[in-house]
Parts: sequence; C-alpha cells; structure tokens
Amino acid sequence: MQYIPGDYRPGCIVNVPVKTSVGVVGHKGVLSDRVGPDGLPMVIHAAKLFDAIVESTMQDFMLMAKGPLTSEGFPSTLPPVLVVARARALIGKPWKWMPWDNCEHFVHEAHGLPPKSPQVRRAGKSALGAAGVGAFVWFAFANA
Repeated sequence: MQYIPGDYRPGCIVNVPVKTSVGVVGHKGVLSDRVGPDGLPMVIHAAKLFDAIVESTMQDFMLMAKGPLTSEGFPSTLPPVLVVARARALIGKPWKWMPWDNCEHFVHEAHGLPPKSPQVRRAGKSALGAAGVGAFVWFAFANA
C-alpha cells in the first residue's frame, strides 16, 4: 500500500485516486477506530461497488487505487469518537441515500459539516460549459 505521510487518526478523511467513467477522481472515506486483519485501520465510506455505506479493510478501500492514499486531515471540531460514531451510524444505508451520491458529501456528513463536493461542482461546471458550447454551435448552424 502506498501512502503519503499525514494525519491518520480515527475520524480523519482519507482519499485515494480511482478510475471512473469520468476519469480519475478522489474516493474519500473516514478512518475507523477499528483495525483490520492486515493491521491497518479500517475505512468507512460510500462504496459504489456495494451500493451502500460500508466499513471495509484498507486493502478493499484501495482496491481500485490509481495512486497513493493521502490524508485530508480532520476538518471539524467534533471529537474523533463522535465523527466515527456518526459515520458508523450510516453503515448499511444505500449508497444513493443522499440525492448527490458522492463520497465527499458522506465524509462531510460524518464531520457534521454542510454537504459539499468540489468534484461534483467541477463536473457540473464542465457539463454546463459543454452544454453552452453545444447550444452555441447548434444555434450558429441552425441560423446560418
């Protein structure tokens, strides 16, 4: 397992690049206070593979990794035990229980922060830009 040194205590947000249909994106999870059989911390995350929030081994979390694991630290003021409890309370919920279907929203929920996703925002801006260019081209050719 490759990882970049950082804050890896329970409740921290971890990120691993994974390949998707839209390119390589960061898949995020919350480090658990439990240790897997491999001796590494487990990770609670929104797993598209299982269509649910799950607690999995680090090896399973990094199954589709296209780069090293990184820590995004601890963005809230909640105690780590509460962040892990909030994340664990969501285990078993369908992956699409949130309308935005994004692991970034899940980790923010666990930290008691407002839901946000820079990845979704970037994708939305790209889609709007592409739609705008398409509309312009269509309009230009339709009126030529």
